[in-house]
Amino acid sequence: MKQIILKHLNNKQRDCTIFIGSNIMEKIGSICDLSNYSKIFIITDKNVEPLFLKTIVSALPIKTNSIVLSSGEKEKHINSVQKIWTAMHDVQYDRKSLVINLGGGVISDMGGFAASTFMRGLDFLNIPTTLLAQVDASIGGKTGIDFFGIKNLIGTFSQPVTVIIDMQTLSTLPKREFISGFAEIIKYGLIKDKKYFDKVTSKHPLKFTSDEIIDIVAESCQIKVDIVQNDETENNTRKILNFGHTVGHAIESLSLETSSPLLHGEAISIGMLAEAKISHYMNLLSTSDVELVRQVLTNAELPVSITGIETEDVLKKMKSDKKNEKGIVHFTLLHGIGTALYNQNVSASVMIEVIENITKKSL
Repeated sequence: MKQIILKHLNNKQRDCTIFIGSNIMEKIGSICDLSNYSKIFIITDKNVEPLFLKTIVSALPIKTNSIVLSSGEKEKHINSVQKIWTAMHDVQYDRKSLVINLGGGVISDMGGFAASTFMRGLDFLNIPTTLLAQVDASIGGKTGIDFFGIKNLIGTFSQPVTVIIDMQTLSTLPKREFISGFAEIIKYGLIKDKKYFDKVTSKHPLKFTSDEIIDIVAESCQIKVDIVQNDETENNTRKILNFGHTVGHAIESLSLETSSPLLHGEAISIGMLAEAKISHYMNLLSTSDVELVRQVLTNAELPVSITGIETEDVLKKMKSDKKNEKGIVHFTLLHGIGTALYNQNVSASVMIEVIENITKKSL
């Protein structure tokens, strides 16, 4: 079992320990100190509940209640949070209670938000069950819900006390969900580590062995931890993690309004190629590197374009993004493979040209 520590520089919260291994969720009572908690509340969804809820409940030494929500990004809204708050209130949870978020990125984000706001903040622990949640949503302390059709517009910065990444959960994932998670994995290489980028794009995601996937997840987590612990509340350097997300979040939000919604990683894949192309227009990235980004995403069976949405709608969503300041859309762009620059301003003409490109069938 691997361990990674996310240290809090402001000393306002305890350090977060990330445990990574196989068949470790049933050991939760021994690897986590739960003795100071009065009760435990588990938040999960209908997809995960039949697979893992009983395993967790039977491994916990403390009185436990749970709520099972509908699955999917469309459930990540204030009404679902109100259901969570109501359920915790009904069973009289107090400030010494622990919340366990058992599920993918939606449960990690929404459960963390519910916990961080109930009684001004309860401790919470994440057990991510998708590859994307394991390398991204469960780590770093960003919690939130969607609002007015904008991704994660409402949320808090609040770190989990522990993250338990059990690789056995990946065996239950559909192929599309697993590959979607590789978008964020590839992103880490693009923004921070060329050697890691070469490693994770060396073959198709499904061709990596179980041991290789454990190492890839651990390295992804370490890259994110190194970035986050120096800038937890995203004032500066943490912004490099937003590569692909300015365009990607806009596309994801618009796709949710259609009959064929994209998964988060799929939208971010499209966003990463778009923002790589913007990097080229800004004289930061070579033509060959843009083509390399396109090729590795395509080889991983990740999308690089989308049809059925309008450029004007994408621009409107981007302008509503919470990362913007004083009406200016800020981008994280690539300065070569393995290096990223944040707070980059891009002209409207460049944005329009690139977005028109990615909303066609081919690039």
